[in-house]
Amino acid sequence: MTKRILFDAVIFDIDNVLIDTRASYTDCIIKTVTTYLETILKFQPSRKPLLSRKDVETFKSLGGFNDDWDTCYGLLLYFLHQKISRRKIGELIKKKNIKSLSAAKKPFGVKGIEKRFGKHPEVDLKRIADIFQRFYLSDFVWNETLIIPESFLRQLKKSGVKIGIVTGRNREEANFALRRFQIDRFLDAMITVDETPTKFKKPHPYGLLKVAFLLGKNLNFIYVGDLPDDILAAKEAKKRIRISSCGFLKTSSQTREMQREFKKLKTDYICKNVQELKQLLC
Repeated sequence: MTKRILFDAVIFDIDNVLIDTRASYTDCIIKTVTTYLETILKFQPSRKPLLSRKDVETFKSLGGFNDDWDTCYGLLLYFLHQKISRRKIGELIKKKNIKSLSAAKKPFGVKGIEKRFGKHPEVDLKRIADIFQRFYLSDFVWNETLIIPESFLRQLKKSGVKIGIVTGRNREEANFALRRFQIDRFLDAMITVDETPTKFKKPHPYGLLKVAFLLGKNLNFIYVGDLPDDILAAKEAKKRIRISSCGFLKTSSQTREMQREFKKLKTDYICKNVQELKQLLC
């Protein structure tokens, strides 16, 4: 007996859903923030790392930080708000308590973090972007690995399911990654940050609604994402289209906390790994 397919179209996020970016984008955020503090703001380096991947994930889960440049900007404002006697990375490590921010109202985003900690004259988003892109394109991009295997996507297409992407990447970087892993041929539509006005980034549903229109707005969709922003975007899009949300925990460094957050947001489905996702979609 053939299994009935629940959804006409699957919309994926790229980072930490289709492709594991912990050793690329996440590590590049850590490198960018540390480099900015040390080279631009002249903080004395430390042998101990300023940030862990878990710290970055916790910060991103505050909401409004789907863009990695914005994440670097927000982290820098957070660190510069700390009261320290000397400009030493070691002093910031002692003061660091990113988890305490999770008690505040969400989502944060750039405006929220500026409201909380104020702007800083020495923190410039363009400068952050230049440092980040230099590190990412010269080194970190090659650390990415595929999460969702080609065979999984092929099976979806054979079942007649359409595949879309909504991502915070720019189109050039998204296309490069999809072609590198030879999964671009399975794609029916994609919306990147290049086609998304700044004020309409996730958790705004703009990207989901746009890609749904390209795929066929009357289809039954599911959006697979790894962050609360993804779930919030799907919930808001549900007012306009038939769409379910799926929280994907495969790369999470704090599975229990993220699972609780997904449940709090009333996520339709939660999948811990690729096998569970395959059982849901195929």
